[in-house]
Amino acid sequence: MENELSYEFVRASPADVDQLRREVRYTLTHPDGRGRREGYRAAAERGELLLLVHEDPREHVRRLDGFVEFHMRVDDVLVIRDAGSVGEAPHPAIIKHLIGELLRSLAPVAAIVKVRRDATVWNEIFASIPGFDLAGSEYRRPHWINVWEWTRERAARARGRPRGGERRRR
Repeated sequence: MENELSYEFVRASPADVDQLRREVRYTLTHPDGRGRREGYRAAAERGELLLLVHEDPREHVRRLDGFVEFHMRVDDVLVIRDAGSVGEAPHPAIIKHLIGELLRSLAPVAAIVKVRRDATVWNEIFASIPGFDLAGSEYRRPHWINVWEWTRERAARARGRPRGGERRRR
């Protein structure tokens, strides 16, 4: 079928930053839609900005669906710095798809993300991803921040698989 949408994950380039700022309003770091992060260009240059895009079959142009900004620490811990999707509110399926791709492709031992406590949609997104648990909270003026942590072992248990890649015996 010609009209099927073809989705793909791509690393952002600095040329993608303007489109990202223009089309994504509600993000993890700005859940109320006010303000914009300035660091997207630097993240794109470092290769730490992943986009979910699709090809528009009618116009034959690449359309942005969402993004995640991240950093992989030297101790194999993935730090999720920001995320967002196109539209009037965060789109949980797009965000989960992006986070899942990062966890699959980078294979970190753990992941950390900090979410404003009052950002209900964002907290629900991370609560619904297998392996993420609320690890605590901290106060950063003027908001309380929830700290979510993910581990491979916790994700495997949540999915009903044994740890360490072992297979269940029948």
